[in-house]
Amino acid sequence: MNTQEKYARSQIVLHWLVAVLIAANYMLGDFMGEAFERIIDTGAVVEIGAGANAHRAIGVTVMLLVLVRLVLRWRLGAPAASTAGPAILQTAAKLGHAALYLLMLAVPITGAVAFNGQIEALGEVHEMLTSLLLLLVLGHAVMAIYHQVVLKDGVMARMR
Repeated sequence: MNTQEKYARSQIVLHWLVAVLIAANYMLGDFMGEAFERIIDTGAVVEIGAGANAHRAIGVTVMLLVLVRLVLRWRLGAPAASTAGPAILQTAAKLGHAALYLLMLAVPITGAVAFNGQIEALGEVHEMLTSLLLLLVLGHAVMAIYHQVVLKDGVMARMR
């Protein structure tokens, strides 16, 4: 894997695009939840509505864009990890990023399988994973601010 001082423009654009899409899909989640419950209750596929359809389309888009991000990271590399702060931050960053990528794939996959297979228990797993993803995204943002304001190590400059 190549390393560079900052991420490639394509990596930065995909980072923010995926972030916006995840936020939008979170806001559309209730539409899908209601549609899913109607399907489970009736046992028949019903018209799910524009909000639920948008949720599905965005979920598939997020999954595909995350796969593109992974390919770009493999081909283009990433800047070296920051060595500022306690060593545990470096370990937490590696684990946190791995968990983010895993969840950005697992959330849409579990949602699609739950919906298409009408598997209510998997729908609950999807909701739990979504909450975990949002918690990790919040932690990611807090740590980015911590690097910028407290450590002042230039980590944020890698995303410009």
